[in-house]
Amino acid sequence: MNKLVKALRLAVPAVFVVLLVIYLPEIRVENSLERWVTPSSPEIARYGDFLEQFGGGAALLVVLHDPGGFASDAARDALMAVWDRLTELPDVDGVSVYPPPVYRLKRSLDKNLSVFIVAFTPPSRLDPNRPELLKAVRNLLKDVPLESHLAGTGVLHEAINEETQKYTLSFIGLGLFFLMALLLLVLKSPKAFLMTMGVSAGGVSTLLLAAAVFRIPLSMVTVILPVLVLFYGTSGSLHVLFHRGDFRKVVAPCFLAVLTTAIGFLTFWPSRIPLLKDFAVLGTAGIAGGFAWALLLFFPRRYVFEPRADIERIFRRFPVFSRRSILFIFLGVAALMVPGILKLKADIYSLDIISPFNPRVVDHYFVERNVSRYVPLEYTVEIGKADPLELNGWISAVLELDEVDGAVSYLSFPPSERPKSRYVSPDGRMGRVTFFIPTLSTSRGLALADRIAGLAAAKMPGVRPSVNGYVTLYAVVAEELKKAFVGSLALAFALIFLVMAAFLRNARLFAASILPNLIPVVCVIGLMGWSGLTLNMATVPIGCLMLGILVDNSFHFLFWYKKTGGLHEAFREAAPGMVLTMAILSVGFSVFLFASSPPIRYFGILSLATLAAGLAGDGILLPVLVRMLDSKGTRRSENA
Repeated sequence: MNKLVKALRLAVPAVFVVLLVIYLPEIRVENSLERWVTPSSPEIARYGDFLEQFGGGAALLVVLHDPGGFASDAARDALMAVWDRLTELPDVDGVSVYPPPVYRLKRSLDKNLSVFIVAFTPPSRLDPNRPELLKAVRNLLKDVPLESHLAGTGVLHEAINEETQKYTLSFIGLGLFFLMALLLLVLKSPKAFLMTMGVSAGGVSTLLLAAAVFRIPLSMVTVILPVLVLFYGTSGSLHVLFHRGDFRKVVAPCFLAVLTTAIGFLTFWPSRIPLLKDFAVLGTAGIAGGFAWALLLFFPRRYVFEPRADIERIFRRFPVFSRRSILFIFLGVAALMVPGILKLKADIYSLDIISPFNPRVVDHYFVERNVSRYVPLEYTVEIGKADPLELNGWISAVLELDEVDGAVSYLSFPPSERPKSRYVSPDGRMGRVTFFIPTLSTSRGLALADRIAGLAAAKMPGVRPSVNGYVTLYAVVAEELKKAFVGSLALAFALIFLVMAAFLRNARLFAASILPNLIPVVCVIGLMGWSGLTLNMATVPIGCLMLGILVDNSFHFLFWYKKTGGLHEAFREAAPGMVLTMAILSVGFSVFLFASSPPIRYFGILSLATLAAGLAGDGILLPVLVRMLDSKGTRRSENA
């Protein structure tokens, strides 16, 4: 048996290394809108109808700057060379000078700037991005002796993909550094250090291998997963080490802890958002992989590991709380937080998740500041019902709004050119109106659409322009995020507490386990609502994910309570692993505080708050409730 285990411990890592070398280059990064929207949404059907009638309108803005105002022959020659080379690029439908004559803009173009519009055919309705075209344009501009900036369709998407790759790699590197430093402080055995690091690194390797093998692209949603898996892998290892390296003593609570954490991930599987399904699969793969590596490295042998004596002395002196007033304090804090839950909203702002120093974002702001805002807000009207004078009056009123920089409509074209303009539907019934606005969050975009609708009601009685395009699609994503948050959290509570009930098989202990895990989650979600933090692609997993992690401590504490029959004995056995696991996880989640993206930083802050509240719930409130509800615990504690 020992020979077989030793052979496996040598063979499995070797196989993993080979597989990683083969498959890691296959890992992709993708954050396109089609990964976020639900294919069955009615808004998707409406947007599809709009594209069929009017076309996609995917375009790039190529901005060239010359301090001399393009007065020199060299500058003009460079400008014409750029034009010629742009027209020769694959997938380019046409190149024109910005602004076209049909545009109504609120500001004129600086004489030192020249701008080309590069129209191209998008590959699909929900993925208009052509990274190969962006790369070709950038390579072209490198050879031009003029300052250049690039904005438009796919540029910010490219920036988000770059940030995803950067965060994933930097978080793994920073996490490994923090974890190794912590374990060197906590563990005095080099062998224990190597085995614990092996479990954590094995979990992350399993996650990355699953992404490569199953062709699941990484995204801004998944950037937190490697760090979470890396630090969570220490949980079982620390409980093993604090029981003298005997995995058999803690294999049951460790398995249940892994099961409930995996449930926290799997509750996102029913979501209709593809990226959240990816999150569920990769998170589960990482957590399950970490447990498999723990079994491989620790089980079934017993290792003589001695934890640091000074750490054990701390927990021998730590009191087990018993005052019932503690329960009312926890309930009071939760009651204050509950109204905040009702204030919680979903909101998406793509610029929030990108570093302001990203070159793509710098270009974006340059174009918005010096040329024009360029994000299209699309409307359609029934031509037969819309009076041209009233329609122009509505457009003029909208142009007075601060957020709107320009407009173009079917009325901007001569009647003979309208059928070919992409601003009149093929049957001639519907006309298109486009306003140019900045990149806005979902809430601000919808608020702007409401104000524009109010102006339409005032200027065109009886005509209701229909809003379309990406603003409505992101509104659908925000709504689906909120549904996914509520649905996954409700499912997580149901399944995790079902596992807890099956494990305890004791109604009183089960009742005692609910509040210590429920209150921290309620408090953190309420804190989000009170502080104005929103649900977005980074914060949506916070509830069910933290619940799956927090309940681990309850399993370990109640496992030892059932085994020893006393609160003091249970606390003495479980507390070192509980506290150190939470401390190490807290250091792990603090990695996110270094992100330049506010949503990821907020996720880190909320995670730290949840871990602190969860440790208080299991270390302080749970013993109080066990003492109150379980007569055996009361008698044993009094005798102790």
